[in-house]
Amino acid sequence: METKPKAREFVRWALSHVKRESIPEDAELVLPRERCGLEPWNYLFGSTRVRTNEANLDLYYRNHYSSRMTRERYDALTADWDREGFATDCQGLLDAFLTYEKGEPTDINADMNWRLWCPRGEELAGSERPFVPGEAVFRRSGGRMTHVGWICGFLGGEPLVVEARGIAYGVVVTKLGERDFTHRGLMDARFDYTEENEDTEMESIIFERTSPMARGESYLAMQRALNLAGYRDEQGRPLEEDGIWGDRSQEAFLKLIRAHSPADNAENTETDAGAGETPDGACLPAVLIAGGVRVTVERA
Repeated sequence: METKPKAREFVRWALSHVKRESIPEDAELVLPRERCGLEPWNYLFGSTRVRTNEANLDLYYRNHYSSRMTRERYDALTADWDREGFATDCQGLLDAFLTYEKGEPTDINADMNWRLWCPRGEELAGSERPFVPGEAVFRRSGGRMTHVGWICGFLGGEPLVVEARGIAYGVVVTKLGERDFTHRGLMDARFDYTEENEDTEMESIIFERTSPMARGESYLAMQRALNLAGYRDEQGRPLEEDGIWGDRSQEAFLKLIRAHSPADNAENTETDAGAGETPDGACLPAVLIAGGVRVTVERA
């Protein structure tokens, strides 16, 4: 049976792309504040994780914004954007997660999300069911859903929403009561909302240098673990804890691998965590625990 992604996993990933300054003080989120906004994204209508380089900005102005605003206004709104960064639209934030994080190519819009994935959808007005992290909230206009965001935490009991809000805002955290959402729904047809064992589930990641560079909370956690365990890059420098997996991170990670490899350390028969050799000489997995991160290193 196919396993559905956890709704909370998506929300944690989405929070890694918010503008950190948009998060209210004292917000209680499903991701610690220091791990939010590691790679803030901007907003372009009709986009799903597109590079915000000059060519794409020109393309999206011609296709989507030329009838809405002047080029001067558009250029002013995008002037400070990172030309190596990314932009998305509202549903594109979720499409990007499924496509690039889960390997499940997805390209739908907010109205399709409502119709196909939210069998228990209802109007916000009069609804008394407690909000659930990862629950979708929608804006209906002209008889269809035109915008979507997701519950990501609470502020004194008030629901907070992560949303790709618009070209002037980007991906941000907002207060539900200050926005114009009209409907709500659990995306039961596509996501798992159960919470049991969620905090103890282990994620399997292959740490390798890729293009574009891999980013996210798993890579930040590994960088912290490597720094705390004393693994440095080839120049002996500690890693920048930015959640971006580049050459320096890979160099430090390979030092960890070599330190626990029987080929490079034939006299090492036992790690600090108790891994050693089996009777036939095969090396048991080495375990590194640092900064709350458990890393099991196994030979391929």
